[in-house]
Amino acid sequence: MKRVYPMLITVALLTVNLPRIAQAQCTCAGGVPATPIDYYASFGPTNTSSTAVSFPQFNPAIGTLACLKLKDSISGISTTHVTNTGPDSTQFEFLLTVSNNIKGPAGGGINIVQPFNQIYGPDSLAPFGTPGDTITYGPDTIFNNATGSGSSTSTAPYLGFGTVNFTYTISGGVNSLEGGLNYLAGPTTIYWGQFHLTYYWCPAAPLATTIQDFTAVPNGNAVLLQWLATNQEPNTSYEIQISTDGKNFNTLGEAETDAASAGSSSKYEYQYNLDPAYVGKLYFRVQETDGTGKLSYSEIVVLDPNKSNGNDISYSTYPNPATNSLLFQFNSSQTGRFLMQLVNTAGQVVQETAVTLTGTSQMRMTLSPQPVKGLYFLRTSDLSHNRSFVSKVFID
Repeated sequence: MKRVYPMLITVALLTVNLPRIAQAQCTCAGGVPATPIDYYASFGPTNTSSTAVSFPQFNPAIGTLACLKLKDSISGISTTHVTNTGPDSTQFEFLLTVSNNIKGPAGGGINIVQPFNQIYGPDSLAPFGTPGDTITYGPDTIFNNATGSGSSTSTAPYLGFGTVNFTYTISGGVNSLEGGLNYLAGPTTIYWGQFHLTYYWCPAAPLATTIQDFTAVPNGNAVLLQWLATNQEPNTSYEIQISTDGKNFNTLGEAETDAASAGSSSKYEYQYNLDPAYVGKLYFRVQETDGTGKLSYSEIVVLDPNKSNGNDISYSTYPNPATNSLLFQFNSSQTGRFLMQLVNTAGQVVQETAVTLTGTSQMRMTLSPQPVKGLYFLRTSDLSHNRSFVSKVFID
């Protein structure tokens, strides 16, 4: 197994006691209730055959995504034109069938279907080409805030720092119940809707408060992993771990402190050589084992090597723990309107700050009044580009 050796950095440190997240039987059904994070999206009115709705992925650094639920509310108005194409006057009766279909990403376990049926007639239509050979039904309301929902425990497609897409499609047609097949029919539907996605997450393994600034940076055909370990105790060891799904991790290498580094800060580096054949996201973390055998972990860093072309957005939040203010920093300059929200573990917004960036990368939230000490989440929403970034922070 590959060894990692620390570079000793001697600094003066102030000991800070932070709350740790305890493991529990947290599930979507029974046990300790999972904590919800809610996102909302809407579209319309439109008459296109399909519409894409995007939500932020779940940041695995927050915790373990146990399950998710999507709710929708769809409204639609349909107009149907029918023409008799036969040579004789004919009495017709028609069945209009329309179906909503909301489908999530491949392997994501979400597929909601909402059908609608309407019978028109019987009506007598004149021979083709003569007055009275055509009739129009509607416009009729076929969906009026029709609601549906779907849930899933297949969480892999929803993990990361990008977006996850749901596709709404509408389909249907007109069938003759009486009068034969000599007709032409064409329904036109205008629809609009709202969507509500809820992630239910559980606390991850205990957070290693002595591991700071853990990063994974592409370096040619490799990934350079770096972190800073502070206030190290004797006989502390570190394992660098990798996962392809954000849940199941394997060990890449390990490192141990030595007597000289105990009580100080050490910077660690590890180079992971990429598999050229692998396509998809990679999840990295560091497992810390102290002298008593107690395990704790760094936050998880997500990287998509196939998209590491300089256009990906990464970000950091500091100081962590924070006392008077929080700084949110992008890796590149941004332009747009942003909303910073400090959210407690119950999902309640404690404070929020609106910020406009014009070719800059940093924004600040002043903690006034100062929140109660503990674990929070800083949710930074890019209102101009419909995307969101979530960071785990401690208030001290």
